[in-house]
Parts: sequence; structure tokens; C-alpha cells
Amino acid sequence: MNKLLNSEFGFQETEIKKLDGYNNLNYLVETSTNKYVFKTYLYCDELLAIVEAENETLLFLQNRNQDKFPKPIPFLDGSFVKVLEIDGELSICRMLLFLKGNLLREVKHTKSVFQSFGIFIAQMDIKLLLFNNTTIKERQSKWNTENFSLNKKYIHDIPNVKDQNIIHYFFQQYEKQVVPLIPKLRKSIIHNDANQWNVLIKKKEISGIIDFGDLAYSQLINELAIAIAFACQNTENPLEWSLIILKSYHKILQIEEIETQVLYYLIAVRLCISVCNAAHSKLINPNNEYAFAFEKSGWDMLYRWINIKPLTAENNFRSAIGMPVKNDTL
Repeated sequence: MNKLLNSEFGFQETEIKKLDGYNNLNYLVETSTNKYVFKTYLYCDELLAIVEAENETLLFLQNRNQDKFPKPIPFLDGSFVKVLEIDGELSICRMLLFLKGNLLREVKHTKSVFQSFGIFIAQMDIKLLLFNNTTIKERQSKWNTENFSLNKKYIHDIPNVKDQNIIHYFFQQYEKQVVPLIPKLRKSIIHNDANQWNVLIKKKEISGIIDFGDLAYSQLINELAIAIAFACQNTENPLEWSLIILKSYHKILQIEEIETQVLYYLIAVRLCISVCNAAHSKLINPNNEYAFAFEKSGWDMLYRWINIKPLTAENNFRSAIGMPVKNDTL
């Protein structure tokens, strides 16, 4: 690896440490002047196009924000992505500047931290509203909430029947309550994975976000739903905490009324996608604990979330951003 980094980037006397990864290999590379993350993926044409699209997104976001999003580092030949042979296999390779900061999961969650989180995500989404990329728009990923049905095959990987039934319930609710409204919802390219392992914090404020590997062209409200789904895990009252993120997001990027109608279900859907994939990952690769890091907290929140009436949640969302509440006619 040292030889490769020297020939491709001109790095001298590097320290290399392997990092966690979901489906690729990541290495922390430290030189005398800086830290970087070297990422490799097993080669295939489709993945190459996606990695190139991710780099284009990061380069687009760099404008005056180099400390908030990972900065792609060029190879010596000026390219940002290359296919190289590593240990006898073709690998897609790229280098990113390492972003400093504590992970959100490592700090105490407070109202001010959640407010900062909502503001940061909204500011990022405003930028991404102006970004266009055909590869991302055509991508069909199981992590895109719009493709919820791609995860149905993993339900039977969940060992507990009661847990399976919760997933079935939210599948039904998504089909009934969300799908008919999808054509009316705003769409954009979104980060799609603002979880506590990807969000960085400095001095009690959100300072950056990493891991753009799940970029998706999806309903804009999904960005907020995902942020809430992960940030509000391990809280006794996830609805109450969700309102802090919602309100601060809305101050920067206003939420539309129709989006308040589906937000409760979209939060649940992201939790369902997470626990379904965690169960599947446990079966096929039980040693990769990173792949199911959120499993227990995800289930805990799902059980809390299902006990909240959808209309109660919607009215709380509406009230938090100054919209009139609906009458409960049930």
C-alpha cells in the first residue's frame, strides 16, 4: 500500500490504518502534513460510475465549504478516480481529505446540538437542490426510501415474528399513506444517510458530514426523515426530540404542508430499511459489526414510534413549524 500511495500520490513515510466500511475498504492515511482516507472498491462498471458521481457531488459542494464535506484529492495525473490492480484484483480507488471532528454518536445529545443538526442538513440540501447528476438520478438503490419494496426480501431474515410484523405493518402504511402522494412531493439529490456515524461535531455544533456513498435522487423530505430516524434513537421521547430538528431545518429550508403528512411514515420506513439490512448482513457477514451497528437502537425506536398515533405526530410537526393542526375525527 505504501508503494502505491507513493507512486500514485507522491506520499512519503505514511502511516496507514484500516477503518470500518460497509461494502468497501477504507484506510486512514497519515502523512507528516495531513490526514486522508483512501477508499477502494471491487471494480464493476456500474460502481465506477457511482463513485465518479459521488466525487462530482463532493467537488460541487466544496465551494467555500472545504471543512464541511470530504474534499477529493487528485492522483498525480490529475484524475480523481482510478482503476488500479491491488492484490491481483481490479479496484476502484480514490482519496479524500480526512475531516476532523467527533462523531455525533460520541457526544451528549442536547437541544442545541439537535438544532445545529437541523440547520446543517437544511443548508446542505439547499446546495444540493442546485446539483444535477444523471448517474445518481438513474440509480436504483435499496437505501433510497422510494425503493422501499427492494427490502421486502430481507424481512424473513429477521428472526423474531413480532418484529417481522412491525415491518409488514409499515410496508402497508407506506403503500397506503405515502405512495399516492409521491408525485406531489419535491425531489432532489440528497445525502441519504445522515446518521450518527457520518455526522461530525466541533464545539457543540455540527461541523461536517462524511460518507456520500448512498447519494440518491429522492423525495427531499426523506433527508429530514433519515436525520430524525437516526438522531432520535436512544431517546425516551423520539417525537419530542424530532421536533427540534424539524423546527431548525424549517427555518432554513421551509417544509411544505404535504410533507408533514408523510414524515411520520418516512421516519418509520428508514428505520425498517435499516433493521432489515442489519438482519440480512448478520446472516451473510456476521463479522462486519459496522453493518448492523444501529440494529438494537433501531428496533427500540421502531417500538416507540409505532405507539405514536400518525395524526398525533403530524399535528406535532405542523404545530412546530406554525401550521394549523388537524382535528382528530377518529
